[in-house]
Amino acid sequence: MTHNSILQISDSEGLGRFVLFDGLSHQLLLKPGIYGNPVLTTQAIYFLDQMESIGHISSESPIPPPDVERLVDNYLFEFSKIHSSSRMTFRTSDARFWIDERSSMYSLADQMLTDTLALDRLNDRSVLEVAATDPKDTINFDDWNIGVNYANAAIADHVGNISSLLEKKVDVRVMPNEERDGHLGKLRVIKARAAYIDIFQALALQDIDARAMQPTRDGTRPTYFPLATSKTFGVVEELSIERITTNKQYSPVLLSHFFSGVKERNPLKAFLAFYNVLEYYFEEAPTRLRRNARSELDQLKCVIELLATDVDFANQLSGDASDWRGAIASNLVTSLGPPIARVDAAAASLCDEFSRWLYEIRCAVVHSKKTRRGITTSSFEPYSAASANIKVALPIVRWLAVLCIEKDQALTNPALV
Repeated sequence: MTHNSILQISDSEGLGRFVLFDGLSHQLLLKPGIYGNPVLTTQAIYFLDQMESIGHISSESPIPPPDVERLVDNYLFEFSKIHSSSRMTFRTSDARFWIDERSSMYSLADQMLTDTLALDRLNDRSVLEVAATDPKDTINFDDWNIGVNYANAAIADHVGNISSLLEKKVDVRVMPNEERDGHLGKLRVIKARAAYIDIFQALALQDIDARAMQPTRDGTRPTYFPLATSKTFGVVEELSIERITTNKQYSPVLLSHFFSGVKERNPLKAFLAFYNVLEYYFEEAPTRLRRNARSELDQLKCVIELLATDVDFANQLSGDASDWRGAIASNLVTSLGPPIARVDAAAASLCDEFSRWLYEIRCAVVHSKKTRRGITTSSFEPYSAASANIKVALPIVRWLAVLCIEKDQALTNPALV
């Protein structure tokens, strides 16, 4: 019997496609989805840019929660390496799923704010009869989800009305003026500015799993997957499939710190989370390099030297799409005390120069000392305007955190390098 694990993914709006992961113990499919089992709150139209994403794992038997977390973390880490702006994680403090009470005659809907009648007269011997009190009702009572079936009949009319509205045009005659062009002809009364699907296409997504996207008999791997057929005007009919394959498993501790940084919207906390990944190797890196690190700055220099070279930093600075050049070009203004000196791109050692820069940012984030040995120190006040300045450092420290996690995996599992 197939067991389906439906997983909540945080900060996942706007995926707009399928992402199929494989290579580890189980495949994982990420897809757009609707949380909260909407009934009374159902929309006719869902814009893909606003839809959240859901994880789906199919297995022959239930997977223990710790194994699910490790599996998803490893896959999402690979995703984050490809899509550096992604904030998707398996970390959430706001659970969106629930378990209905089996003894109840109702299921929960609309974020548990609605009860919908659920009676299975075909399979539940205690249900002797379910019949409509209104002879005009044409609902199939052999389908146990009775409340939802009633709602769907009403929603179908609503979707049809919205579809007609999207097709509606009016004749227009408008003279041009200084602010706009004129127009003679037909204009739509409503125009969607982004791709969308209807509610029934959206609900059908929850039944699609990784097995539906396997290679065909001739070995061809589909690059698009068709959505449920819809008569709604202008809807998307298929979504692209992104495929990511990996057989690597990374340190759960490091992934936990990394995804804390990915998820965190406070730039101070995000910086520290990524810095914590580097800090994990503060004692081991000097040992591996056979160095005597007398200070935390020396330890950070050793970690960065273990992960990257001056050439790596230079390549990051010279890339066509690099946002590093602007980030390091000016002194970093703090909330209190002197600014943090910019990175000297012509320094003899870029590894040492970036180490100095990141360490000074770290000290300004962690410490709130007004003075140190009588000299005013730099510090960032949480939620101040100046604290937002740290955002320029996040892509850099995040890149190093990724390198550190990969280095740890390579050192721990050399056969998989």
